[in-house]
Amino acid sequence: GLGDIALFRDVLDSVVLAPADTNSTRIITRDLNNQKGISYLIFLRKSLPVIYSSSEEFPIGGSKTLLKSEDDKVVIFAHGVTVHEALKTAHILKNEDVNIRVIDMYSIKPIDKKIILNALGITKKIIVVEDHYEQGGLGEAVKSLLFDACVSIKHLCVSKVPSSGSPEELLEFEGLDSNAILQAVKEML
Repeated sequence: GLGDIALFRDVLDSVVLAPADTNSTRIITRDLNNQKGISYLIFLRKSLPVIYSSSEEFPIGGSKTLLKSEDDKVVIFAHGVTVHEALKTAHILKNEDVNIRVIDMYSIKPIDKKIILNALGITKKIIVVEDHYEQGGLGEAVKSLLFDACVSIKHLCVSKVPSSGSPEELLEFEGLDSNAILQAVKEML
């Protein structure tokens, strides 16, 4: 589903979560047993490296800052598989002495408003990366919070008619892989 986030964000009092690894998926699934109302959890299509320990907590409405420094040039908000692509990009840029902040927005609704607004104090350059259509996803949620801020936002999302292929091929086809993120960062800088 490439429009699923939009469908469930629109439901009153719904919860939309998109974990980035097996540990966060397991913990979030366990915690959703106590959640009242409609909850939507997005599972990953492929096996990915583990980012989080099995003792990590993932409160609904939260996020996780995975990489940060005192001189971050760009803040990247991502969820699910795109978190891994953002991390790959950050490691490439680190070798070029460019630091970027990578934030896992595992809770899309409710969204971590505080972390998004805090990004404005870090840099005025924000990239949102998601495996979803432009309308109704994480990018739109972030943009709605920053609509009157003087900030440059680039939204990397699904913009072509989907095709068949491996997860890696599809990320490249849609411009959501680490190479596309790298190009977006360099264009902003």
